[in-house]
Amino acid sequence: MVPNQSVYRRTTVAYADIFDYPLTADELRLWCIKKRMQSSDSLTDRYFFLKGRGGLVRLRKKRREASAPKWNIARSVGWWLRCVPTIQLVGVTGGLAMDNANPRDDIDILVITKRNTLWTTRLFATLIVHFLGKRRRPGETAVADKVCLNMFMSENALGTPKKEQDLFSAHEVLQMVPLWERGDTYGKFLAKNTWVKHFLPNAWKQKARSKPPQFKVHSSPFVVFESIARFVQLWYMKRRRTSEVISDSVLRFHPKDARVWVREELRKRLDAMNIPLDKIFYRG
Repeated sequence: MVPNQSVYRRTTVAYADIFDYPLTADELRLWCIKKRMQSSDSLTDRYFFLKGRGGLVRLRKKRREASAPKWNIARSVGWWLRCVPTIQLVGVTGGLAMDNANPRDDIDILVITKRNTLWTTRLFATLIVHFLGKRRRPGETAVADKVCLNMFMSENALGTPKKEQDLFSAHEVLQMVPLWERGDTYGKFLAKNTWVKHFLPNAWKQKARSKPPQFKVHSSPFVVFESIARFVQLWYMKRRRTSEVISDSVLRFHPKDARVWVREELRKRLDAMNIPLDKIFYRG
């Protein structure tokens, strides 16, 4: 059975509810799961949330206020990261990307690097954030307004692995907010992830039209230091590693796989509405 429009809308609201995030009518159109919605579709001018969750509207407004100063920090750090010539794009991810950050939250930053410079780029980016006094250290608990450089990817590894191409990753791809880019890196990133259209066709259409601020492309001598930077950082990480994804083209520093708990939280909500998770969460 093909789900009707009401099912898609309810599923979209259920997904947002996982993050305590009631949706406006425009956001419901934008993030509607697996359904192309036009602006003429009849939606009232109010917030949409699950039954009994009306209190989230007030919470969301508080989080939007808490997000404003964090954006100033993210933009300032992003400006300094321009000093690293091997960085091709700097973007904001996590709750801040949706203006949904708690006051105690850190600031998640994604970095795209030139080919064969992943480790060198991470070294210099980490040093910059450290000297700015904004680096989140491993194991640190008081992380409010600290910057977490939690994902690096090389320009030759922009596509999401096939086994991870699901609703969670589609949101992660399209919710990322680029602060700046060199060349057409953001366009290349989207081009390598066209599969997200299957899950979020409206958000894909809007993001594909966006153009982040541009900065001049620099040549870089850093390639010759890559093997040294890789050796030093892997040695440093050796006793601290948990479930991170580490390769020469992708670094993801997420101690816990958010996909697992997001999927289970969505399952609970969809079960209450008799909506099968598999038809929503996976590409099938």
